[in-house]
Amino acid sequence: MINRILDSFSHLIRKNLLLMGILGAIWMSMHHPVPLAYLDSFDVNAPLVATIFIIQGLRMSFEGCGNLRSYATMIGAAALVSVVCYPLLAHFLSLAFGLEADFRIGFILLASLPSSLEAAMAMAASAGGDPLTAIILLVSLNLIGIVSIPTNLALWLGGVAHVSELLVLKKLLLYLFIPAFAGQMLRRFLPRLPQKTETLSHYVPMVCITILVYTSCSRESALFHSLRLSDLAHIVAPCVLLHVIMIGVAHLTSRRALRLARTPSRSFLFITSDKPMSLSVALWSMAYAKDHPLAIFPILVFYVGQVVFDSVVVSGMIRNDIRDESGNTGA
Repeated sequence: MINRILDSFSHLIRKNLLLMGILGAIWMSMHHPVPLAYLDSFDVNAPLVATIFIIQGLRMSFEGCGNLRSYATMIGAAALVSVVCYPLLAHFLSLAFGLEADFRIGFILLASLPSSLEAAMAMAASAGGDPLTAIILLVSLNLIGIVSIPTNLALWLGGVAHVSELLVLKKLLLYLFIPAFAGQMLRRFLPRLPQKTETLSHYVPMVCITILVYTSCSRESALFHSLRLSDLAHIVAPCVLLHVIMIGVAHLTSRRALRLARTPSRSFLFITSDKPMSLSVALWSMAYAKDHPLAIFPILVFYVGQVVFDSVVVSGMIRNDIRDESGNTGA
């Protein structure tokens, strides 16, 4: 019994290592911040973000994506859900719940990004989704993101954030897209490298993101101390509601509009409705942390709500599958 509890606890920690690292980094930045003299002397953010996306490019496989034309309708529908409807709904929810300043920026920033490389694939696999569908959608949405990310940020945050859209585009290009392309080239010319560095590729981005949060939040240590619990509670409802509604939209799109079978529809559901914490935190730290430090909190709240709700959905799907299999066996 004790061993089972310890195993469950260990599994929970491993599954949420990134989230725990970020929360720990925020706590450290509040109580033991990096001295401003060091932060002004060294720019650690740029190489850390570039490292994250070199590894992302190294991990992204295009295997099985040869005939994308046959998936054109599905990819178009996924883009409509993930990069059009998501930020649009986030905009209206931010107005409905009265989100202002940094909270609104973080909320819409997250919604404007394409699917997560980690969480979405993990949830789709856990739910028994079709792997090829998941890979095709994931790759397609991240490629579409090259255009959709700067477009959405300019459209929804252009008049709110004290950040130049041109500066955001420049940093996306220099620190996200070019490093990801470099990682993809490494994968092409050194095909064994992804397998050899699999463990390293899993943990290095987590360490980089944790350091990014620690250094970025250290600049605003006093501001974080003034943050009240009621401020965080204010963003829980719109974050949870946004994800729940978009899961419903993704489900209706996959089953009613596209009429996908069960396993492809599950991949569509999670790939289009899950948002990436790693890319969100990296982009926040590079372009928004200085002027909008509290924008990180909607990202964290959304991610926690996403993980909890998706876990419930996956558990329900697995129970239904077991029940169906038992019924068929009994028949």
